[in-house]
Parts: sequence; C-alpha cells; structure tokens
Amino acid sequence: MKSIALYQNPLNATFVGDDEFLIYNLPTGKLHRFNDSAVLVIELCDGSRSVDDIAELLGTVQSFNTAKCKQWIETAVAEQLLISDNFRQIHKSDSVTDDLAKRFAGQAGQLRDEGLILAAFVCQNQAAMLQSENPEYWLGLGELAHILGRRKNARQAYERYLDLCPDNAEARHILMALSDQKAPERAPDECILQLYSRFSEFYEDNMRGDLEYEAPERMQEQLERYLERGENLRVLELGCGTGLAGAVIRSYAGHLAGVDLSPEMVAKCQEQDALYDALHVAEITSFLEDQIVKDVSYDLIVACDTFIYFGDLAQVIGPASKLLTPNGKLVFTVEKGDMAPFKLTDSGRYSHASSHIRSVASNSNLNVIHLEEGFLRYEYGEPVAGWVATLGI
Repeated sequence: MKSIALYQNPLNATFVGDDEFLIYNLPTGKLHRFNDSAVLVIELCDGSRSVDDIAELLGTVQSFNTAKCKQWIETAVAEQLLISDNFRQIHKSDSVTDDLAKRFAGQAGQLRDEGLILAAFVCQNQAAMLQSENPEYWLGLGELAHILGRRKNARQAYERYLDLCPDNAEARHILMALSDQKAPERAPDECILQLYSRFSEFYEDNMRGDLEYEAPERMQEQLERYLERGENLRVLELGCGTGLAGAVIRSYAGHLAGVDLSPEMVAKCQEQDALYDALHVAEITSFLEDQIVKDVSYDLIVACDTFIYFGDLAQVIGPASKLLTPNGKLVFTVEKGDMAPFKLTDSGRYSHASSHIRSVASNSNLNVIHLEEGFLRYEYGEPVAGWVATLGI
C-alpha cells in the first residue's frame, strides 16, 4: 500500500468550520473529528502521493513522527476514510453526483430520525455542496444547523435557500430571527399561512406525539381553578387550530366560537362535529376589532399558544379586554422569556417576560388573577417553559 497513491473517499461527507474538521463516512456510518495534523494528512491525499511520500513531506515541514504518521494513515485506510482506487472520474458525471447527493441527503434524514443531529448536519452539508442548486438541500441544512444552535451556519443555509426560493415567508421570518434584526410586531400573516398549510395534515400527531404538547392541559388547570363546568358561558377561542384546546373548553361553553388565520386548520376543526358552534377564518386582531364594532361580548376568551406569534401583547390583550363581560376572563399561554419585555426567538416565535404580561394587563384595565410557569411541550428534545395566565375585569 505504501507505494500506492491515496485519495479521499468520495463517500466521505466533509464539513470544515472555523475551528473544526468533520468527516462522516457512509460505508462505516462513523463521524470523525480531526485535529490540524490529521487535516493536513487528509488534504495531502489527493491521488498524487503515496504513504511514504506523505510521511517524507510532513517530515520536512513539521516535527512529525514518521512511524506514527504512517500508522495513522493505515488506520484511516482501514476506516475507509482514504482509498487507493482512482475515483477522480466519479465527480465528472452529473448523474453520479446527483446519486451521491441523494445518498447523503437520505442518510441525513435517517440520522436525524435517530437523533444523531451532528452527523446528519455533516451529511446534509455534503448534499448541499454537491447539488448547490437544490433548494431543499439548503432548507434541510438550515433546519439541522438551527437544531444544533449553529446560528451562523443556519443563516448561511437559509440565505442560500431564499436565493433559490424567495417566496418562502416562513424561512424569511426564521432568517430574520437568526440575523438579530429588529423584530416585526408579529409574525407575518404569510408566514403563518404557509406554516400551517404544510403543518395541518400532521399537526396533532406531531404536537401530541412527538412534542408531548401539554398547553391545553395547562389551560384546563386554569379553567378548573376559576370556573365551573356547565356554566354555559359565551366563549371565544383565538387561534383555535385543529381544536385541541377546544376539547378542553367545550364543557364550560354554552356557545363556543373559534377563529384562526389558517383555512386548513379551520377545516380540520370543522371535522369535529359539535365541538364549535361557529368557526371563522380571519386574522385575530382584525377579528377582535370587528367584534368590538359589532358590540359583541364574551364571558371567556382563551388563546392556547396563539400569542407566541405576537411581540407586544397589547396588540391582542387590549382589544380582547374590550370584549369581556363584567366578570369575564382572558386565559392564555405564552412562552417564557428571559428578556423583557419580549423577544423574537430563533424558532420564529416570541417569548415574553412576566413583567410584560402584568404591564399590558394593567394598561388594558385587567387584573392578573393568576400567573404561573408551566411546561408546554418539547422542542428538539428540550422542554419549553411557558406562562399560563388568567386575567379578569
């Protein structure tokens, strides 16, 4: 082997960062991290040098131990990171490159399902490098970088994706959050519409199954504390979605109305017979203003994980307060924030400080009846803490 020229295996997925060099080898399914010395050896394996050539060259530029260098190369060959066959022609065929990109992207998906996110990221990066005009590869790369908290890599991937698909409002909103730009007052309507048009088909399975969503249970705890079942209240749910919270609210309602921006989510709601008495497809703040003009009132207004798409909660709590009856209550959940008054997080959702909730309530002539922290769901394996609030006249 020592007289045979060595090459990097084309079945290696390689990622080079500011201070790291990672290789995932498809045949062995192993992820490797390399130090500077190993990186130099790898880079010298370009098909023009044998093991002896590399060891001799390194001996002239650094104080390498020749014997250990040869031993490391032999190990790399055994791990299939380096190969002796001439694969230089493999990249000259577009069809072969397409196949390689698909293999790396497919492996990335499998690794993600297994929870091996860093290895998935390296494979997805290789797919994007091989097929740089494929927007889905860049979108997948952005999502994986996002999960890993690699904000710079996520920004770069989303920027490239948006170069190819500029009409994706959801990706544009995520990029805004990752770029630390001034946050908009709320998530754009177009973003919400695109998100839930895609999400509606598997929303409940994903939220209840994968993410162990418990916001409706937190809502139920609040309702049980202050209300009696069968009170026949006039109830409005803001952001009713597919009706997960509606199932909790129904026993308190004589009349239950739901409003949501997404027609696909409302359509899912309509499949649940007799859960809602009225359903509306509308933007929430516009709907509230319309209800004020019509002089409609409600005994209870609820918003389960709906206000997470609003920054300043005065946008929704203010008009909602004008619709409450004299003993009416507003019950809602938001994600707990560590920055006052609120922050657009990397998820594209807003988190809120408890002080902001209290301030907006006071300015809306509402009392904070109850405010406590509670578990809402998981995200990327980490628990998401929220505020569960009950406000009243």
